[in-house]
Amino acid sequence: MRQRPSWARDIGYHHFLADTAYSSKRIPMFTRLLVFSALHVLVGCSTPQGPAMHVIAQEINATLYEGLDRLSPGDSLEIKFSYASEFNQSIKVQSDGRCSFVGLGPLLVGGLLPEELQDKLQELYGAMLEGRDSTLSVIVVQQAAQRVFVMGEVAQPGEVILPVAADLTLLQALAIAGGPNNRTSWLGNTLLVRFDPVSKVQSSWVLDIREEHWGRGDTVLLQAHDVLYVPNTRVDDAGLFLDSWIRRMIPFPYFTDLFIPRGN
Repeated sequence: MRQRPSWARDIGYHHFLADTAYSSKRIPMFTRLLVFSALHVLVGCSTPQGPAMHVIAQEINATLYEGLDRLSPGDSLEIKFSYASEFNQSIKVQSDGRCSFVGLGPLLVGGLLPEELQDKLQELYGAMLEGRDSTLSVIVVQQAAQRVFVMGEVAQPGEVILPVAADLTLLQALAIAGGPNNRTSWLGNTLLVRFDPVSKVQSSWVLDIREEHWGRGDTVLLQAHDVLYVPNTRVDDAGLFLDSWIRRMIPFPYFTDLFIPRGN
């Protein structure tokens, strides 16, 4: 007896073989070729394109950002001058990573450390105030929730909030997004995109997160602004869509030169 492939559990594979064997003389050869070509595509789509996540977890986790918190959209700031109080203001980082400052207008601040913004403002105001003391402080009054993005073939695609004092694993984020679509998701071809806020460089991995690998070895940890994409096709084929989508989806200034590499 022919071995039943795993993808055929729900499509009556044995009945299909029996029916095609019985009626092969009545079905035109062209039609049979089309049917078997379609089945070949189904088999190909079930083949993982990346390593199992527990195999590559240490490599991915080694890229986690462990530095000081950087300014992000939604952060509330207080700008206080020591000797020029007319420029004091309360301000929020906008969705595009910009803030509009009194006398200066909009500036990109997303991705900066508060100290870096403080130095930048002191230099700009120093030039504008012409000899007056421009000493100032940048205070983060409230930090916005940090997010990752889970998209593609999941029940509830969109943002997932990172817990404040705990790690968020890849599988936890997938569960919060409602889990994968069992009929269309290609878990063996899942894409993870990560951005380094210091170097402004992205890394990406295609990995196999099928259920058979859950609970085995190390797990993949996520950080703010990670993008997890569960496709229904090869990531190579989805490259242009992903590039365009991520540019629109993630409102952060140092993501504007994004590209999707075909691998690491």
